[in-house]
Amino acid sequence: MTFGTLFWLVAVLGFVTALALLSGGDPGYVLISRTPYEIEVSLSLLLFGLLVTTTLIYFLIRLLVRFFRGPEDWRRWRRRRNQERATRSTLSGFARLIEGDWPMAERLLSHHLNDSSTPLLDCLGAAYAAEQRGDENARNRYLAWAREHDPEHLVAVEVTRAGFLERAGQIAQARQVLESLHDQGHRSRALQGLLVKLLHQEGNWNALEKVLNDSRRSKLLSAEQTKTLTRELGVARLMTEAQGPGDGVSAAWRRLSRKERNDAGYVATYARVLISERRMNQAEQLLRRAIYRQWNAELVSLYGLAHSDRLEEQIRMAETWATAQERSPELLMTLARLYLEKGEKEKAIALLMETSRQDESQRYAMDLGLLLESIGQSANALQCYRRGIEGLMADAVSTLDNPDLLSLEASANANFGSQFLALGRHTNVSAPNSKES
Repeated sequence: MTFGTLFWLVAVLGFVTALALLSGGDPGYVLISRTPYEIEVSLSLLLFGLLVTTTLIYFLIRLLVRFFRGPEDWRRWRRRRNQERATRSTLSGFARLIEGDWPMAERLLSHHLNDSSTPLLDCLGAAYAAEQRGDENARNRYLAWAREHDPEHLVAVEVTRAGFLERAGQIAQARQVLESLHDQGHRSRALQGLLVKLLHQEGNWNALEKVLNDSRRSKLLSAEQTKTLTRELGVARLMTEAQGPGDGVSAAWRRLSRKERNDAGYVATYARVLISERRMNQAEQLLRRAIYRQWNAELVSLYGLAHSDRLEEQIRMAETWATAQERSPELLMTLARLYLEKGEKEKAIALLMETSRQDESQRYAMDLGLLLESIGQSANALQCYRRGIEGLMADAVSTLDNPDLLSLEASANANFGSQFLALGRHTNVSAPNSKES
C-alpha cells in the first residue's frame, strides 16, 4: 500500500467519522423543492450520497482515460520490458566478452541494439568480438551502425576502428583514419596517443613533429611522453643526416640546443655515427665529456669502441672509472676491448671472464663470444653464444607474453633497426689481429 492510498483512506474514514458525530445529536435536514416535487433528506445522508457519487464519477473518468490511453500504455510497457531485456543482454554480453566467448558475446551484444540504452557500447563490444573471430565484414557493419545511430560519438567509433586496423597490421589505413579526425579539428587523448604511436612506428618524423607541437598546446600528452618523443625525433634527424651525403650529421649536431647535446640519447647516437665513420678521436672526446657530466652505462659501452690515437690515456681513464665506479659488465667490457686493442690479451681475458660471471641477464653474451673468438678462445666463445641465444629466446617469450612490450619492440625495430644494423657493420669490436681488423 502506497503512502497516497493510505492518506486518502485515512481522510475518508475521518470524514465519515466526523459526519457521524455531527449527525448524532441533530442530523438536520435538507429540503429540495421544485413544483410539483419536494425532496427532504437528512444532511448527513446528503453528504454521504455526494461523497459516493463523486467517487463513482472519479473512477468512471479514470476508466475512460485508461481505455483511450491503453494502446500507448501498452507500447510504453513493451518498450520498458525490451529495454530491461537489452540491459540484461548487455551485461551478459560483456561478461562473455571478458571470458573470451566471442560468438556468444557478439550475439548477446547485437541482439537488442534497437532497444538498448547504451547502443554505442553494444556496437563497439560486438565489433570487438567480431574482430577476434576474424570477421571483418561483421566488424565494419557494427562500426557503421554506431556511426549512423550515434554521430555525437564519432571520435570514439573512429578511434576504435583505427585500433582494429592497427592490430590487423594495416598501419597506413589506421593512420589515415586518425589523421582525418585530426584535420577535422577533433582532439582527444586517445586519438593523439594512437596517432603518435602509428607515426612513430612508420618513422614519419615530419608528421610526428607537427602532432607533437599540437599536443604541446593542447597538453593531451604527458610531459614525459612529449619529452621522450622529442628526443626520438632528434635522434631520427641525426640518423637521417648520417645517411645523407657530406658531413650533415655534424651540422645537425651543432643545431641542437645545449640541453639536447648534453642528453645521453643524443650523445650515444652521434657517437655511433662518429665511430662508424672512423672519427675515433672526436667520438672519444665526446663520450669522455658526456660520461664526466653523468655516468651512463650505454655511453660507457660505446667508449670501448672509440679507439682513438690516445689509447694509453683511454685505458687509464677506464681504469680510473673501474676504481671509482661499480665494476659493471658495461665497464668491464669497455676495458677489455681497450686492452685487446692494445694487445694485452691476458688482462682482456680476465676481464671477459669476470664480465661473464656478472652478466646474469646474458645481455653481453654474444659480444663476449665475439671477443673471445677473436683471441682464439673458441670453446668459451661457443658457451657464450649458447647463453646469448638462450637469453634472446627468454626475452622473446617474455615479449610475446606482454603485448605492450611487443608493440614497443616492433616499433623500435621498424624505425631504427636497419639504421643501427648498418652502423654496426662498420663498428670495430674485435682485436687488432682479428680478420675484421
